Amino acid sequence: MKTRLVRNLQIWFGLSLLFLVCVAIASYSSIQNMLESSKEVDHSKLVARQLTYAMSTMKDAETGQRGYLLTGYEEFLQPYNGSYQKAIAAINEFQNLTKDNAEQQINAAKIKEILLHRLNILQELIDKRKAGKAITKADLVAGKDAMDAMRAAVSKAEADEEKLLHARVVTLNKFTSVTPLFVVFATLVAIAISIISYFRVLKEITERAKLYGTLELKEQETAQLNEELTAANEELNTANEDLAAFNEELNASNEELASANEELNSSNEQLLNAQENIQELNEKLGASNEELSVTVDELYESQQNLQLLNDELEDRVDHRTRELAESESRFRVMMATLPQIAWTSLPDGEVTFFNRKWYDYTGRTPEQSLGWAWTSIIHPDDLPRCAEAYKSILESGEVGEFEARKINSEGVYRWHLARIQPVINDEGEARLWVGTATDIDELKNLQQQKDDFISIASHELKTPITSLKVSLQLLDRIKGDPSAPTFSKLIVQANKSLDKVGALIEDLLNVSRLNQGQLYLNKRKFSVGELVGDCCEHVRVEGEYSLEITGDKELEVYADPERIEQVIINFVNNAIKYAPQSREIDVRIEKQGDLAKVSVTDHGPGIHPEKVAHLFERYFRVDTGGLQFSGLGLGLYISSEIIKRHDGKIGVDTELGKGSTFWFTIPIGD
Repeated sequence: MKTRLVRNLQIWFGLSLLFLVCVAIASYSSIQNMLESSKEVDHSKLVARQLTYAMSTMKDAETGQRGYLLTGYEEFLQPYNGSYQKAIAAINEFQNLTKDNAEQQINAAKIKEILLHRLNILQELIDKRKAGKAITKADLVAGKDAMDAMRAAVSKAEADEEKLLHARVVTLNKFTSVTPLFVVFATLVAIAISIISYFRVLKEITERAKLYGTLELKEQETAQLNEELTAANEELNTANEDLAAFNEELNASNEELASANEELNSSNEQLLNAQENIQELNEKLGASNEELSVTVDELYESQQNLQLLNDELEDRVDHRTRELAESESRFRVMMATLPQIAWTSLPDGEVTFFNRKWYDYTGRTPEQSLGWAWTSIIHPDDLPRCAEAYKSILESGEVGEFEARKINSEGVYRWHLARIQPVINDEGEARLWVGTATDIDELKNLQQQKDDFISIASHELKTPITSLKVSLQLLDRIKGDPSAPTFSKLIVQANKSLDKVGALIEDLLNVSRLNQGQLYLNKRKFSVGELVGDCCEHVRVEGEYSLEITGDKELEVYADPERIEQVIINFVNNAIKYAPQSREIDVRIEKQGDLAKVSVTDHGPGIHPEKVAHLFERYFRVDTGGLQFSGLGLGLYISSEIIKRHDGKIGVDTELGKGSTFWFTIPIGD
């Protein structure tokens, strides 16, 4: 019975163990498939990030190139510098990641070809700008077409990878959903086997208990029979007691003799056993000594190996320490030599390092800068937006940028473009953030000037066009009566409005020609006095101002008379516009060595000294007494460029309350 119970337990235990092994193998296979699918999904995401990084690098390169083409400042080329290596590295990484995908290899080759073509176009435009050559619309269209082609190629590669990602996600979801179901099913089966085995064993135990009960009844019957047999034996024993008493005396003597013999034999056996034990101990002691000798030799050899490993480990630690120190030193030198402000921060945004540019700009100490103390230099109006943008970038884990005004050591706020990006470790985590801040204050001012110019140009063009439109509408009403008294006045008014529009458009065209290097000079020999008299005749005709020409009226120069006339008319018109109360305008012609000097003097309010330095800048307009005058702010800028192309100089002498003298000098020439 006991044997059958043990056999049943062995059978059910074997079945359970076999099932558990099968479940373990199946679960391991399912989990491995799920992990492999997860790795493939992560691989597709990494491929997509390489494409995104390549496009981001090209956008940075385009932004830097565009800034340089617009301004001519090489600081804007910083995002462009190194973009070739970054973009090519990203595409090479994409190509390496997809080397088992023939279609993506084709896409990678196409993207790399377009990328190189686009980078060549960017470099050609930069070289043209450096050489002072004009950037044509065809050049820009070629760059745009190349960038569009790259976007299309990248989009196709992303679409192909997206399809592959979708298939891998479907596979991952399948294994993710099947594995829990399989584990639940295996658990239920294991529970069922346990319940079945429990009831089988319980049945065996119950049957065994019944058999034990029957056996106890049989033993009770046997005990009763033994008691009856004992009573009969007692009667027989009584009869034999007398015989036993006699035999006892004889047996006692025999027993004493046997006892003595047994004691002697026992002593001999103990002595032999003791000798055998001593022999066995001696043999064991010899074996132990041999084992101890071998163990000592092995221990000595292990100590030597351990010492060698320890020395090698110390060498590796020293080498790694030196490498880390050199790496940190290179990083510090690199950060220190950057022309922009640079810093490093922890993942929570706390700044741990600023380069020398920061301390030179802010004039602050490390205690006033590190941690979160740097926020005190941000303009109060920009701080909430700046903090929100900074937090969003850190949470996203991606490269980001934002603009803010920062106060310098002189107490002046200047616009900066902050750009931060994470430093990713081998586990794909951002353990450190590196940021730079580029001074874009001049670019901001240029943008503001451009916006102001667009507003002014719209207003200045709208006024004469509106006047012209009104005049034409009135002329249309009275076209049937040419003798009407207002007919000629409306024509004069329309012509004035048209002339004003033409002058504004001409200023814009001249600026465009200057930007494109297309303002050509047609030089010839002419009399400066005759030119001044002819171009200023309209002032005398109107009769409101008296214009006096003095100096060397017979002086002749070799220059472009139309451009020089444009400069003189601008000087005279400004004297009338900004000094309306001064009715006298003086024009003086002088010869100074091999130079001819022309000066136009008014007796108006003069110009504030702070504004003199900006008079010949593009879009700058002088306001007098809070009054704004019409114009685009281009006349003096165009005049200065004309004089520069004649290898001359232009300037102004002014004193508040006493008037202004605008002058220029040009070589007399052949």
